[in-house]
Amino acid sequence: MFSASATMDRLKNRDGSLITIYHQTWAIRLLNERLNQETPVLDYGTLGSVVPLILYNIAALDRASAIAHQKGLIKMLLSTPKQLRDEIGPLLGLIKLVMLAVACVFDTPPVWDCLLSGSVRPNSILRNLVTGGIFCKNGYILEQATVDAILDVYEAVSQLDHLTHADAASIDREIERVLSLKKRDDQSDRIQAMPAPLNKVDRVNACCQFSSLIFWKLLKGRAQIQAGTPATDIKEINLLLEHLMIIDSRYWIQNAPEALTWIVFTGVAASTGEKERELFIQIAGNLLAAVDSDSLVMIRQGWRFCSLLKRLAGFSLPVAISDGA
Repeated sequence: MFSASATMDRLKNRDGSLITIYHQTWAIRLLNERLNQETPVLDYGTLGSVVPLILYNIAALDRASAIAHQKGLIKMLLSTPKQLRDEIGPLLGLIKLVMLAVACVFDTPPVWDCLLSGSVRPNSILRNLVTGGIFCKNGYILEQATVDAILDVYEAVSQLDHLTHADAASIDREIERVLSLKKRDDQSDRIQAMPAPLNKVDRVNACCQFSSLIFWKLLKGRAQIQAGTPATDIKEINLLLEHLMIIDSRYWIQNAPEALTWIVFTGVAASTGEKERELFIQIAGNLLAAVDSDSLVMIRQGWRFCSLLKRLAGFSLPVAISDGA
């Protein structure tokens, strides 16, 4: 009942209604009853009931409650018999996705170790994008200017992805070198001048080109961030959100899931506010869960790209990378 009520609130674009708060209170009460028994009831239903509570807190930008529920869920998972954990693979995938959402929206280190795996390179999602079928499905979705823009970003990330642990001076030098080698000019004015109404293909191209522009603006704005000056607003972030919200879910799933992953994590990396990051994650979450594998390969690739981009932009400190998968 809580999940249904919270979903209706979201669809009607309203804050938590009284009925939703009522169902939320009862959901927490029933969950505590199951956990406070002499032998806690740790089953699919108990674990799964925490997921909508966290998602609701994320949507409400309630950082403290979201993190508290996440910590409780982690304790429950650690106490769950291995046999049950082996049986709830799809739920574990959803739980990992929710934990990633907490990390993205509230800008906290991820609690899922796999996101820190050194086996996934930051350029992996771009490599999959440039080598995937998006260039030839349904008669070339991406126009040549878009392909060129993505290839420029791919080349830059490939040259910079060793800087995850580098000091600031090394990053500054490498970014200056990469920027000096950039050949093509930004296409912001041309993109915004596209005649309306735009069709889905035009909007996908616009999203990819706006993402490319955001990438280069973040690199160019690093010096400003390092000097302690507030980041300059990047107008393309709002334009990107506008286009993303118009393209229907089925189109992304059928034609361009890798592109969506890269676009969303570019937006997350560039957004300085929790609300903007929550909007990007809201758009992507269900879609990526629908098309990604149980191990969430695309999402892990997107996160690694996002982490490097935030580091290059000067938004974050180095993150320890593990050798695990």
